[in-house]
Amino acid sequence: MPVVLARVDDRLIHGQVTVGWSERLRPDRIVLASNEIAADPWQSRVYASSVPPAIAVSVVSVARAAAALRAPEAAHERTIVLTGTAAEMGDLAHLGAPLPGVNLGGMHFGAGKVEMLPFVFVDRRDLEALARLLAAGLALTAQQVPGGREYAVGAQQLAEMESRL
Repeated sequence: MPVVLARVDDRLIHGQVTVGWSERLRPDRIVLASNEIAADPWQSRVYASSVPPAIAVSVVSVARAAAALRAPEAAHERTIVLTGTAAEMGDLAHLGAPLPGVNLGGMHFGAGKVEMLPFVFVDRRDLEALARLLAAGLALTAQQVPGGREYAVGAQQLAEMESRL
């Protein structure tokens, strides 16, 4: 699948994705890669039902998403890939998913997290996963909405965040 956006967003499928990013990028499919959500039929249906009918949706485990994204027959679809955590996106990359880079969307405040940007809060696990993505050669950016300001995220910024934890 030509991945047009690989996004970490703890809200997963929501209005910014189904309206903002989808109108901008015109995907054929949205892949929600989450072991937890894929294992829960009710949650899978809820997320899938929030996608406009013109866009196919797959709610699958991280391993199944990576396999689907690598499949030759999938090369004809424009795809948005979503994970709820940086660790899941790191696992996708480690499993060989062809990601063009990674966009950090809504990573909200929680216990043990510090603010990197007003819409990106990270903890040590996030920083480790983001460092793995950088080490894999993927560019990291943070952008809340299409057309909004895009921030580059690099190793120096991750090190600064680490010192604040």
